[in-house]
Amino acid sequence: MTSARASQLALVLAAFLASVFGSSCDGTISVTFQTGAQEFAVSTDALTIPMELRDGDRIAAAPCGPMGLCPPSDVVTITCEAGVCDPAPKTVTGVGGVIDVSALLAETREVGLRVVDAYEVLDVAYDVQLNTLTVPTAPVEVYWGPSSATTVDESLGVRHFGTIPAIQAGQMGAGQLALDGAGVAALSDYLVDTAPQVRFLVQTTVDLDPGDPVPEGSVRVSVNATVRAVGSIVD
Repeated sequence: MTSARASQLALVLAAFLASVFGSSCDGTISVTFQTGAQEFAVSTDALTIPMELRDGDRIAAAPCGPMGLCPPSDVVTITCEAGVCDPAPKTVTGVGGVIDVSALLAETREVGLRVVDAYEVLDVAYDVQLNTLTVPTAPVEVYWGPSSATTVDESLGVRHFGTIPAIQAGQMGAGQLALDGAGVAALSDYLVDTAPQVRFLVQTTVDLDPGDPVPEGSVRVSVNATVRAVGSIVD
């Protein structure tokens, strides 16, 4: 093959890659892909109220016993507040599956990046797909961590990723996650320098008061991130 012919093919290939992946003047190429819907479920199993504090489908305003004692519970802490037994706020967690970002990237295009310099999270859409809760939640916090993480614990490498607004009882809807810039940057560093597999988790708090509905039901939320990988096709 003549050098002129080889140069022409190189230019065609470069133009093709630029049109497919996007490129910049410094020779880097970007590929945009989605993680696909990652589902999380949070139920009221961790919010069981003792029968002594139930008044039909409501939490009873039961007076505290001697020395401020309230009915025992293995699930929810019951404290004496202003002479009335009051369930303390309870944090509940949902754990998602493991995401292999390198596999998602490889499936995106026939020609993939050989070297990834950074991952940019462009946006994250959330969708409340099911909500049978009888009580509202606080804002739902989304975290990322190593694939081995099954609880929100910073010592395990888990970092904050973003926030979903508070969900009202029975409320459905969709929107965009409010991203945590520091957490997103840490995720990029982790994916590039440590491992391409991560797990996402969600956590929220439910604060119950006497007179509120007895907590029942569950909520299922999915998140789908649009990610741009930036790098090159050669070492």
